Amino acid sequence: MSYARNLLSRGEEVVFESRQHWFAVLGETWAWIIGAIIAFALLLWVGTNKDIGGQTVDGILTVVLLIGLIVALARIGLVVWAWRNQEYLITNRRVIKSEGIFNKEMGDSSLEKVNDARLTQSWLGRIFDYGTLDILTASEAAETGLLNDFPMLAEPVKFKVAMLNQKERLERPDLAPPPSQRPAAAPSMQRAEPMPPRAGSDRVSEVRSEPAPAAGARAQPAEAASAPASAGSSGQLAATLESLAGLRDRGLITPEEYEAKKRELLERM
Repeated sequence: MSYARNLLSRGEEVVFESRQHWFAVLGETWAWIIGAIIAFALLLWVGTNKDIGGQTVDGILTVVLLIGLIVALARIGLVVWAWRNQEYLITNRRVIKSEGIFNKEMGDSSLEKVNDARLTQSWLGRIFDYGTLDILTASEAAETGLLNDFPMLAEPVKFKVAMLNQKERLERPDLAPPPSQRPAAAPSMQRAEPMPPRAGSDRVSEVRSEPAPAAGARAQPAEAASAPASAGSSGQLAATLESLAGLRDRGLITPEEYEAKKRELLERM
């Protein structure tokens, strides 16, 4: 993990990250790049022309050119390494600037202390997306020049917009996105009510006879219709047959079962 990210406080998150544009590396190393190209070209030329000034002169010139090439490449490598270690961060609380390879130099300021931000972009910077961002803050790091100057910053517009958005969210919490809601508790399991017997099953013969249920109520299978009808009156027989007809119409008993029960009741009469 990067050096600056290791110093984030609890609950602090990086919103945007940038560094200097690669033009800054080119602007700092262009002379070393030209020197390395010249040293390499001279090494090739000396290697192909052995009779310049004798073996001694050739050897000394080769060593000098080789040392110059190594130094130039080392300088270019250090600049690129330092560029890769740059960390310009916008978090939900601070603006952070961290630089350095071995010796780290870091400055940060709370977004609440940011007073103003001035962005400067040339026409070339607008084409290649870089610019200079000056941040005016009330922190001590800004007074020393560590934090308020971001020269040749890559994606400066996005960097500034992200900083101003986070500053506004700190000053106006109502603009912050609502926290994620906890998942609702799972509903308690309810006991399944017993299903009425299906038509044609053996349970139909065990159902007690009851009056036909009201509309919308759960039908209660009533096999009590098979009770002896001889002891009852003709009105009771009619009610029993009506109950059986209702069960048949609801599909709780088959027409064959209805006819069989009907014959059984009539025989008992």
